[in-house]
Amino acid sequence: MDRSGANERLGVTVETAPMREMAAVTTSLRVERWDEEQSEWTLGKLSRDTAWPADKAITPALFGRYGVKPYLVTQEDNCNLVTLAGWAAFLGGVGGTSITNKFSSTYGRIGIGTSTTTPTAADTTLGGDTGGSSTTSYFALAGVAPTITTSAAPATWVLAASFSGSVANFAWQEFGTDNYNSSGVTATGLGGNLVFINHGLSNQGTKTSGQTWTATETISFGNPSGSGTVN
Repeated sequence: MDRSGANERLGVTVETAPMREMAAVTTSLRVERWDEEQSEWTLGKLSRDTAWPADKAITPALFGRYGVKPYLVTQEDNCNLVTLAGWAAFLGGVGGTSITNKFSSTYGRIGIGTSTTTPTAADTTLGGDTGGSSTTSYFALAGVAPTITTSAAPATWVLAASFSGSVANFAWQEFGTDNYNSSGVTATGLGGNLVFINHGLSNQGTKTSGQTWTATETISFGNPSGSGTVN
């Protein structure tokens, strides 16, 4: 007698992690670069047309007025954290204490430094900020209010600052934002109203004398959807 038997079993085990809705906050750093020749030519045009000061940084819009395009544009995403002081500033407008000097055409600057030390939430300035005689950091006044967009997801907060040929001529390794009202090499000792909003690492290369570089930060605030994803 021949007998044959078969016994098939299919087992499926599914493990699921607790579902959490998380709002993502990311930052993109975009750097546009014009070389010394481009900067000098545009400065000459501006000086004749508008009496533009030789030591004032040229903005991308002004380069664009004369059809001068950057020789290099780079962008790095997800390279930044919002500091504890930054969160207090953002959330204080909802419930709590608003910061004294809000970002505007008068207050707000972007700092660049040479440090490669990993940022922490407790940071109050750039790693390259060594004080009043620092040669490893520089903060450029934006001169315009940040652009805030909430009409579509994600909401964004955008600030840009230009660095003239005589400043920030070192390796661009880190960046950050504060709410001071004048350009300078340091944030140290500038008073209790200064708020260091964010701090990130991004190797953008070395700026050299005569070049004009513009840094643009875009902070995006994601919106959780009902499915647990972030828009």
